[in-house]
Amino acid sequence: MKIHPIFVMVAPVMVLVSCAQYGSRSHAEPVMSAQPSHAPAVASATAGRKLFVKNCAVCHAADAHGDDGPDLHNLDWTDQQIATRIRNGKKGAMTSFAGKLQQPDIDSLVAYLRTLK
Repeated sequence: MKIHPIFVMVAPVMVLVSCAQYGSRSHAEPVMSAQPSHAPAVASATAGRKLFVKNCAVCHAADAHGDDGPDLHNLDWTDQQIATRIRNGKKGAMTSFAGKLQQPDIDSLVAYLRTLK
C-alpha cells in the first residue's frame, strides 16, 4: 500500500500541533474552544439566549446593547475571560453567578455572546 505524499508532510505537523495544545492546557480550568462545532454551538447559543434574558438582560438590556451594564456586542475577550467574569462577577459592578449557574449554563451564555455582532 502506497502512502500519499501529502499525508507524509501533514501528519507530523498535526501531531506537533496536537501535542502543543495538550501540553499548554491548565488542568485547573476547563478548555473552552473559541470556535465550537456548529451544531452544538447553535443549540448552546439558543439556550444561552434564554439564560441571558432571564439573568443578564436586567443590566445589559434584552438586546445586550447595555443599560446599567456595558454593551456585550463584539467582545474582544477570550471565552475563558468571559466565563470567569460570569462566574466571579466584578466587585461593585456585576454580581457573581457561580452559585446560580453551572458550567454548561456559562458555556451556553458564552456561545450566545459570541453570536452578538
